[in-house]
Amino acid sequence: MFRIVATLILLNASWFASAQIERLKHSCAVNFPSNYISDGQEYFAALKPDQKIEFRTTFFADNTYRISACTSAKKGELVFSIYDTEKNLLFTNESFNYSPYWDFRFTSTVTCIIQIEVKNQQFTPGYAMLLIGFKQ
Repeated sequence: MFRIVATLILLNASWFASAQIERLKHSCAVNFPSNYISDGQEYFAALKPDQKIEFRTTFFADNTYRISACTSAKKGELVFSIYDTEKNLLFTNESFNYSPYWDFRFTSTVTCIIQIEVKNQQFTPGYAMLLIGFKQ
């Protein structure tokens, strides 16, 4: 009996996480036009107060990229910042009225750290997602 209950709890948690991912994908896709091809990765994580989430990815020279960021967290501004591996800030949407997306191009191939946080100590925890793609 215990195994059945434990299995049902795990299945329910799995379904909930899957539903969260699908809702966030839909929300991020609003700012992800069809002329961008996804990099195929899912950048998804739980977001709690006083927490910064980091993702690493490589951007290749002479491609135009778009990052679209979204969250299910309430009561706060989603901030995404891009750093090189030396932690030099390359971009933050905080400087652009918390825009949910950014288009950019690198002249050389670079590995970056993308950091996400919510600016408001009173926000309700939730999930964050990034969609990253390159222009066709």
